[in-house]
Amino acid sequence: MNVMIEKDRKEIISEVQKFGGIGLRRQSLRVHKNGAKFPISKTYIDDELLDPEMVYTLILIPEIKIATKTTVILSYFARRKGPLVFYAYPESTLNEVLSIQIANIMDQVFKEGFFVHRSSTVPSSLNYYFEIPSEWARGNKEMLMISINLDIPTNQLLEEDIQEICADFASRLKNIEWLFKALYMKEIDKFPEKERSDIKKFNESLKAKIKEFYKEIILSSKQK
Repeated sequence: MNVMIEKDRKEIISEVQKFGGIGLRRQSLRVHKNGAKFPISKTYIDDELLDPEMVYTLILIPEIKIATKTTVILSYFARRKGPLVFYAYPESTLNEVLSIQIANIMDQVFKEGFFVHRSSTVPSSLNYYFEIPSEWARGNKEMLMISINLDIPTNQLLEEDIQEICADFASRLKNIEWLFKALYMKEIDKFPEKERSDIKKFNESLKAKIKEFYKEIILSSKQK
């Protein structure tokens, strides 16, 4: 059996640490003929893939989190406050910390389109960043991101299908006049009375559309 030199071992440990990995160099994995200190199949020893006479360095790599329940989240960029979650459905599925982490994914994108975000702290998230016209936002555009946290592992076919659903959802929202007013519910007291009714109306309308979007995602994930 070839033994990795120390320099190469350090490089591998350094690389996995970028993704939240841990290299336990002082807590060696000791393999015995009947098993190991950690749950490893005896087949690895019987097939001589592991040598009972060898001491191994253990490297722990965190698995990608899978959401306990499929959730769709619409985030937006608020003036002064930065990225915020507008609405998540089903409701009460996100805690405050996870809401902040998901909204902050917006800081990683600079152009409209679909992308996958994976980390050890946020469930694997399928995201679509887009912009809608606005008369109240800087640059006359509101920045939005729809995120889907699935309770099942994804594959290329499912991701492609969800990308198409997201693009269609974004296109529909772009064509709704005055929809941007929905994003100002938290600042409603700053607006004159004549605007407040519109803010409330579009706020409820956008939440309803997110619920419809959720149904599309559930149907697609079941089919794929």
